[in-house]
Amino acid sequence: MSLSRGHIQKTLDADAKLKSVTPIIQTLYIDDNVPAWLVSRILEQYFDFEISGLYGFLPYRTYTKHSQGCLRKRFVKKNIKTTGVKKRIRTKNSEERREEVILSILRSICSVRFTPLLRAQPRLQRYRLHEKAIYSISQLLSSMFVQGSDQTWTSSPVGFVRPDGTELSPDKWRAIEAYCDSISTMLRCNQTKVAQLLLINLVNNLEGFIDEMNPLFLGRIWKLAMLLHGFDRRAPHLQAVATVIGRMRNDSYTIYGPKNPVADILNCIMGVEEADFRITIQIGFQDTLKSLDDKVSDENIMTLNLWSTYAQYFCKPYVKPVKRKPLSSSPAPQPKTFTKAKRKSASESPPYERLRDSIRSDVLLLKLKQVRERCFNSERISSEQWRQSDACVRVSHYFAYTAFWVCGETDEAADMARDIIQQTQPIMASHPVWTSRAMAFTVASRIRAANYRYWLAENRRQHLSHQSYWAVLDTLFMETAKVALGTSRTVRSVKRQDAEGAAHARVLVKDDETPSKLEENSWHFQGLTLLT
Repeated sequence: MSLSRGHIQKTLDADAKLKSVTPIIQTLYIDDNVPAWLVSRILEQYFDFEISGLYGFLPYRTYTKHSQGCLRKRFVKKNIKTTGVKKRIRTKNSEERREEVILSILRSICSVRFTPLLRAQPRLQRYRLHEKAIYSISQLLSSMFVQGSDQTWTSSPVGFVRPDGTELSPDKWRAIEAYCDSISTMLRCNQTKVAQLLLINLVNNLEGFIDEMNPLFLGRIWKLAMLLHGFDRRAPHLQAVATVIGRMRNDSYTIYGPKNPVADILNCIMGVEEADFRITIQIGFQDTLKSLDDKVSDENIMTLNLWSTYAQYFCKPYVKPVKRKPLSSSPAPQPKTFTKAKRKSASESPPYERLRDSIRSDVLLLKLKQVRERCFNSERISSEQWRQSDACVRVSHYFAYTAFWVCGETDEAADMARDIIQQTQPIMASHPVWTSRAMAFTVASRIRAANYRYWLAENRRQHLSHQSYWAVLDTLFMETAKVALGTSRTVRSVKRQDAEGAAHARVLVKDDETPSKLEENSWHFQGLTLLT
């Protein structure tokens, strides 16, 4: 007799399958005294096993005496006294017997089929913080937006509306962003002691920050976490995340108790591992935005601003930025490896070219235009009053920011920046404090300066030399900053080669403007350091 490899494998498979169903046969046929035909049917229907096909038995597919005989020959019931097998008691009550057999079958199937073969592994603890944070986001937003309730938040084209009907103001977050901009500037200038003092002032101004939970907190906390994490990477001794987020968490313990959704979100930001930090912030930010879309419409300027912030941070590859040398210096050497070349190309391309399918820049810009049109109501307010209102400045600010840095619409952003400067420049000159107008003026000035720099880069060979280029660019930044700060001096000592350079130097301000002087430790001075 010749045995091939297939015969051996078939025999081994049959033996392994028999061993897997042996406990079931032992439980049903031997212990519970279930009839042989019913056991054979259970094995074939639930476990795809035919007892009649074992070791030369006839492979009948019907439940006849052959299958019963195969089962009885293979599993012989011995003497009842020696084996302890229960003797089946014949009864006329078929319903009781049927119920007993069904319960026995279910117990056998559950004990054998659904018992894991491997040992139970300990529960992974790595992502418990993420699960709590995601659940807390849903819980907080569900408690804020309750349909049919009088104590629910609502949305308007300008932003969010409290249950009492008042508009939610982003002034607190604007102050925090001003501190973060100042800290970032000080760290870039290697002024770590000044950055430490600014961080202390930021923590001291968090008093009462989370007394009222609002939808804007869930959207802005993720960007704040990324900014603080960037400070820690540049200067680890600052411990910005532990200091600021820790203060917020302690305040949440005091206000809401030891177990609250706010503390779970802050614990996730503080306790996540370094390798998972960025993806954690992205998941939290994205889940917040999707939950807001489910609860309220995204046709308000604050939600669209959050979407644009998400697109700027997460809809492009996370690469290390390449330090650019001045245009007047020698060209930088080409990268030696393909990875470095790809990183350099990705870092130099604008954000709107790196958008993914998750957020379309054209749709985002279209929604911004629709919201901007809905914000102005000619029946309630005149056009001139609307242009002078804080809501108009806020809408224009967010629109210019998204159009320039996210969507790549530089022309529309430049037009909007020009309007913002015209609206905010008189107020900044007369009463310069760090408000929504100051932030909008800063963003608009940066857009104008960036556009002017692009123009100079394209036309530097035809119009200006390298020395004149840097002089005019420095003049542009200095004049913009001094108008915002309200100093009484005007830059006049810049060397210009022709009248065209002087005209470009005065692109933002006039020479005869003499605002009042301010202290250098004031709010607006700390925030406007980002211009340099």
